[in-house]
Amino acid sequence: MNEKFFNLPQERQDLIRSSAILEFGEGSFKKTSADAIAKRAGVSKALLFHYFKDKRELYAYLFQYAIDMCMEAFNRQVERMTYFGETDFFAALERGHKVKMDMVRRMPGLFRFVMRAYYERDSVLSPRLRRKLDDVLAQSTDSFLARMDLHKFKDGVDPRQVVRLLTLSAEGMLAETNACTAEEINRLFQEYKKNAELLRQYLYKEEYL
Repeated sequence: MNEKFFNLPQERQDLIRSSAILEFGEGSFKKTSADAIAKRAGVSKALLFHYFKDKRELYAYLFQYAIDMCMEAFNRQVERMTYFGETDFFAALERGHKVKMDMVRRMPGLFRFVMRAYYERDSVLSPRLRRKLDDVLAQSTDSFLARMDLHKFKDGVDPRQVVRLLTLSAEGMLAETNACTAEEINRLFQEYKKNAELLRQYLYKEEYL
């Protein structure tokens, strides 16, 4: 990647990134055209490829950028849990999803892009990048669970699987609805809270309900 990209004003960098994320998030790598990305960003295709060698390099850069943004959101979640001394599994997850929803409001195409990129069938992403995302998700889950009071769960319940179930539920709702306005995202968040409460009622020991 041409380092001149990072010499651009921050607003210009953000516009190019957000334009590419939105375009790639709406279709497969193969069907997304560099022309459409350049047009949305208000630059020429030639200038776009002055900053990035080709579409593949741009895609890989955006994927890494998205991972970094997700980790930033997770770190804010950890900070909130630490600040409030939160150790309840479901209460902490709710705080975490509030952070995630705030990011979706600021960058509506980010999670859609990550989900589409992860399951991209055109083998654009190297196995190393895909493994890196898997590792990041595993590490963040481990870090989260280490701070939680897990003895509230009934015997035999795997908290890691509960995290996965709720994460897939939230991301599936985002992918299905393409929600991006504050009203749409708030509606999804309320639905997520209902799903989480159903699981809490079923999976927690009676004395913690």
